[in-house]
Amino acid sequence: MSKNNIKSVHSMNRFLFNSIFCIPLTTVLLVMGSPIMADQNDPRLDLLFKNLKASVSFQKASSVEIQIWKIWMEHRNPRAQSSMFLGIEAMNNQQLGKALGHFNQLTEIEPEFAEGWNKRATVLYLMGRFKESEEDILRTLKLEPRHFGALSGQGLIRMALEDWSGAITVLEAGLRIHPHMSGVIRNLEYVRKKQKESMT
Repeated sequence: MSKNNIKSVHSMNRFLFNSIFCIPLTTVLLVMGSPIMADQNDPRLDLLFKNLKASVSFQKASSVEIQIWKIWMEHRNPRAQSSMFLGIEAMNNQQLGKALGHFNQLTEIEPEFAEGWNKRATVLYLMGRFKESEEDILRTLKLEPRHFGALSGQGLIRMALEDWSGAITVLEAGLRIHPHMSGVIRNLEYVRKKQKESMT
């Protein structure tokens, strides 16, 4: 792969990672104003994941996906919720060092909160610290095996490392949970093509 192609793929992956993980502040504000605070263990998620998999269109799946993200970002601990809000605000403003500090605090306060690890993985990826990012993704998946966002992010890391087989495995796993992730579908097509090219 040429330097220009590597740069192009990295830029595409950075955009897709942001679109998957960097939730708009309007969504976060809705979460913080919610009277129900939960996390990845919220019983509402079971039905939402069932509906997500059964969705027949991108629009219907997107509506369910938004509800899942909102619940994933909820937490009963107000300190954890504040760290989540401040970290996302910093990340959306491209203040990655500041965002990392907030997410470090979040994972220390609530180490069993899956979305804390996922958000820290996001920042580490954007900083080019792929190994550490993937470690946090694995922590996320241990706490929430259905985390299609974390699987998508792991796929992007595997792509950046040109591990085509590994990328295919995790991207396919993500699509089994959320079949309508258009960016992941495009990435999977790209990775399958690259794998075939590498075998010729």
